[in-house]
Amino acid sequence: MLRPNLHLAGWLATSLIAVGLSATSACAQEAAAIEGKHDWLFYRYEWTTSADLAASNTSLDLIKGFNQALKDNGITLVIAMVPLKARIYQAHLPDQNKLNPYMAGNYQRMAQALSTAGVKVIDLNTSFLQNVKSQPDKNLFFRLDSHWSAQGAMLAADTATISMETDATLKATLRTIPTEKFSVRWTQQAIATVSRDLVNQLPKNAGTYAPEMVYDVEVSKAAGGNNLLGDASVPMISLVGSSYSKPWTRFPDLLKYSLQKDVLTVAVGADQGSWVGMESYLRDDAFRNNPPKLLIWEMPERDMRAPPAFPYREERYRSDNLEWLQRVSALVQQQCRPTSVTASLQGAITGGELNIQLSPASDGLDYLQAQVSSKTSQTLTLEAMKGEVGGRKSSQAVPVNGDAAAHSLVFALPRDGKTYTGVKITASEPGAISITGLKMCRATAVSLK
Repeated sequence: MLRPNLHLAGWLATSLIAVGLSATSACAQEAAAIEGKHDWLFYRYEWTTSADLAASNTSLDLIKGFNQALKDNGITLVIAMVPLKARIYQAHLPDQNKLNPYMAGNYQRMAQALSTAGVKVIDLNTSFLQNVKSQPDKNLFFRLDSHWSAQGAMLAADTATISMETDATLKATLRTIPTEKFSVRWTQQAIATVSRDLVNQLPKNAGTYAPEMVYDVEVSKAAGGNNLLGDASVPMISLVGSSYSKPWTRFPDLLKYSLQKDVLTVAVGADQGSWVGMESYLRDDAFRNNPPKLLIWEMPERDMRAPPAFPYREERYRSDNLEWLQRVSALVQQQCRPTSVTASLQGAITGGELNIQLSPASDGLDYLQAQVSSKTSQTLTLEAMKGEVGGRKSSQAVPVNGDAAAHSLVFALPRDGKTYTGVKITASEPGAISITGLKMCRATAVSLK
């Protein structure tokens, strides 16, 4: 028998919703949690209207552009939007908070728009709605939490596998990825969990809710840890997601089990958001050294109305929409396209600064590529310069961790109509940093329709 996982309660107890998206003035006066019928709770920020259409369409355009950049570099993007809990369990909504027509059809609208543009999409909404009808006793979302349950994560993983196996292109790609042996075991009895991120956001005069009883699951890899070909390989599938892809949800492991393939998972919370999460992964050595064949991007449907420039996001996680696309498009380039612009270091480090001269001046359609190393963890601030006048700043964390090893550094120049003659790099911590392999590459053209 699988023993109840004692870590589950701990994970869920600390898994409060990180409200990285500030509420509008109307919502700010109300609690984030909505009390539904039959002891169900819902997240107020799932409610959207046609006023969110333009922002959602911007997100769709960004995904389309990103998909093309990946495709041009031999990587297949697969989008998996987590459907609204309010739509899946609309039968439990209170009478005063029913779905509006926009919410009812927005998932299919967005999925269709992406599919029409050639983006691979896993339709979790349809499979969840069908499962609720066929197995009403199986809760795919926690009643008292905004996240999917282990049973919902299992359905999402199986839906992803079936969707990819029935797509000729994705099936062919999967056949080139080594198979691993994973097994799954469920608890035979329901266990109490303190999954309560919505309970903690109820109004002060709300009632009390006893912990839910849920079934937990454990996924194990066959002894030896090698694939069926006998070699221990780097995962060729990456999952970049939100808190729905955190380990405690069981989704990453269940995806491995359903696919019978190894998957590298990177998940970030709502405070950073999906756009920061994806860019952070692309900057990391995990991607720079071993880009995947399949990149699965799990995104909550509710976050589609919040593109990188969403005004209610924390400033440090906010970015111009087009510049986000420019940066990630540069990050996924597998080959450095030639440019007439050359880059050269100017002198030694002075006051924690390095200056790089560009000759001739760049029109902003180039990006800088180099290897950086340091004996201390650093956050480098890179600034495009025109003479002594700076442009827009771009901060990024260099994951050296004091190992003095070389790590990839990519900096896309802003495309704002200006020409740039240099790049200034400022280190956040004292100590030597080393830049090698410095070169300029021509970027691919990107645009938002």
